[in-house]
Amino acid sequence: MKFTVSFFCMLLCAGAAVAQTDFTPVADTAPLTAALAKASNEVEALESDFVQAKYMEMLSENIISGGKFYYKKTGKMVLDYTSPVHYLIALNGQRIKIVSDGKKNIYELRTNKMMSQTSTLLSACMAGNLSLLSADYRLEYMENDRQYRIRILPLDRMKSYLKEIDIFLNKQDFSVDRLRMTEPTMDYTEYVFTNKKKNTLLPDEIFRID
Repeated sequence: MKFTVSFFCMLLCAGAAVAQTDFTPVADTAPLTAALAKASNEVEALESDFVQAKYMEMLSENIISGGKFYYKKTGKMVLDYTSPVHYLIALNGQRIKIVSDGKKNIYELRTNKMMSQTSTLLSACMAGNLSLLSADYRLEYMENDRQYRIRILPLDRMKSYLKEIDIFLNKQDFSVDRLRMTEPTMDYTEYVFTNKKKNTLLPDEIFRID
């Protein structure tokens, strides 16, 4: 459990943005979920730049960091932070690698159900593949003229660490524009993705864990 809490701190540590109030509920979610499933099935790989902003009520300024995001089916994902310091989180199947201050740690997810669930949740949200989510979450669908906003609400013990996740999907191609993870304290971390590229030839070396 100690490692699970620490992992959430890593994900939620170093978003800030003006609250979006122009979203309305999607009247009929069936066509949207079908279109989203089709779009996610067509994605074999993703890469993009990202900026991460951490908002904490106790701090006067947001904590900003950034880097490169990589995803490859199935179950492979990397957040490679390049600013302000190098930091890396790599997920590959049932293993996770974290590199911080030049020190590398590798963990087996199969020995920790909560960690495995967290890995699946993160991969589903970053790649926009919500079919990976189980019945342990409730989903709410909203939209405006440019984006779909999907709110994911944990129903199990994960809600002790995470109040909700908001995914903002571009209506043109269903790619993830923005991702906000809100803690029970209402502090939140936000990722903004730019320069997005689909189905590029990403070498397996990027996702290697050893």
